Amino acid sequence: MPPRNLFTAIAAPAVLTLASVAPALVASQAVPASAAPAAAPRPNLVYIMADDLGWSDLSTGLTNGGYGNDFNETPRLDQLAEEGQVFTEAYASVQCSPTRTALHTGQYATRPTNNVYAVGAITGSATSPLRGVTQGRLAEDGRTAIPVNYTTLGENLQNAGYTTGYTGKFHVTGSIDEIVTSHGYDESWGGSPNSHATYYFATNGQFNDSVAPALDQFGADYTQEYVDENIAPYSKGVSQAQLDALVGTDKHVTDAQTDATLDFIDRSKDEPFFAWVSEYAPHFPVNDAQARSDLLAKYRAKAPGEDPAKPSYAALTEGVDQSVARIIDYLEETPDPRNGGKPLADNTLVIFTSDNGGEEDPVNSGAFNGPLRADKGQLYEGGVRVPWIVWSKNSKLVRGGGRANETIINSTDLYTTLSSYAQATLPAGVPLDGIDLRPAFSKGTKINRDHFHHLPGYVGVQGPGSTVRDGRWKLYYQYTTNSFELYDLATDVGETTNLAAQRPGLVHQLGKQLITWLDETDAPLATLRTGQPTRVIENFTGETYANGQVTRHHGDTLTIAAGDQVPFLLPRP
Repeated sequence: MPPRNLFTAIAAPAVLTLASVAPALVASQAVPASAAPAAAPRPNLVYIMADDLGWSDLSTGLTNGGYGNDFNETPRLDQLAEEGQVFTEAYASVQCSPTRTALHTGQYATRPTNNVYAVGAITGSATSPLRGVTQGRLAEDGRTAIPVNYTTLGENLQNAGYTTGYTGKFHVTGSIDEIVTSHGYDESWGGSPNSHATYYFATNGQFNDSVAPALDQFGADYTQEYVDENIAPYSKGVSQAQLDALVGTDKHVTDAQTDATLDFIDRSKDEPFFAWVSEYAPHFPVNDAQARSDLLAKYRAKAPGEDPAKPSYAALTEGVDQSVARIIDYLEETPDPRNGGKPLADNTLVIFTSDNGGEEDPVNSGAFNGPLRADKGQLYEGGVRVPWIVWSKNSKLVRGGGRANETIINSTDLYTTLSSYAQATLPAGVPLDGIDLRPAFSKGTKINRDHFHHLPGYVGVQGPGSTVRDGRWKLYYQYTTNSFELYDLATDVGETTNLAAQRPGLVHQLGKQLITWLDETDAPLATLRTGQPTRVIENFTGETYANGQVTRHHGDTLTIAAGDQVPFLLPRP
């Protein structure tokens, strides 16, 4: 049921808009004649991204090869998976900021116009054997922000005639204003440079300073009408008394940004629109104080299954599911003025995913990555593999039916794919690292491609490393030890058995792909830290990558002194 009373209650939203921040820029972004709408309406685009949701945190097993969660309940996302198409081999980055930068830029982190590998500095500690690179747009303080002069995905869609709106966490921006002045969004509700919501509820109608103040427009306390219209229809296992107890209490940020999203879509549906819904949940802090009381009570009363059971995490996760449900219901029940009054859902592409692997910290988080190894912040599968669902009521946009597609997806693909659906011209002279997934979405085609990841520094326990995934195989290189790990993900998704010693030829084949990619993207490398002993490698035959180039060696002695880049070593098998 759509929130019919939401829009009439808001006369003049205090939204952060391009016109209100920089009126002089509006005229410069006029749509060129060549971007006029085609005879068939171009589809609306909705991208929904949870924050720190684990690979096995949805109750459906369709997205992850049968590892549905037996404690969390996500009925609407389960339904989208059954009606749409799921991608079981989808990848993000080790943390949220590199994923978001890749999504906005269409580039791997190794590109100088990306250069974001983690949330904070990756140089490591004084005891780390290597020193990670300085990252971010502003080298002097390491901030992870998208360059303001880069044509982002939002800008590319704007230039093609799309109205663009952003709700929730942005993070990779130097300021709140940049989201609309430099990154391609006509409106932004709640986005800022902050990495997460430090408190999930509004107090007296205002969220704290971790959420940009534009979202306060939707922060009023719950009313009976709001609960009846926007929460009760999506509640299962919650009593009427628990629902009624919400009346007069503080608004949860998940509900507020859903309100903002629906308000934006309602006002923008006369033109093709792009809505980016960047959920704050279920990122830490995850505790009882952050969960909506009705959902928390439900999960406190629920018996645990075999999967980790944390009521507050499950409540935040189901809150995201309810957010998705409200958006889908609105699309299904609202006539599309551009498509003969058919429901908006008949001409809208919806994508749901997460920004990195879940954080399996039972105290501060509570995510679950199932059989995958490790969690957020690491290069093993648990740190980088994410659920990915695509859905539309239009089979020409998404070939659905619960089809599982094994195409390897990378975050960089969003830019090229949405631009393809929007019939938007890609920016000239810009190296984009994504592929167009439209054949996979619309026809169910499996696209064979490889996937790379590179971390030239430290994130928690994760040290400098590079990986390549090609088909069933994943090769992992660690710079500290100059060693390879090889895993057959078709039979060992948990990466328990390192096959590198048994398959030297395959290691070299995949290593050749990896060293070529490092060279093509001018990947920076960590350096040997001052105070560390000089490394000497004698009689080396093979190839090395360092200082932006590949060098071939024939029985050479390699000397790596303090301050030198520690190379990628690919010995001849």
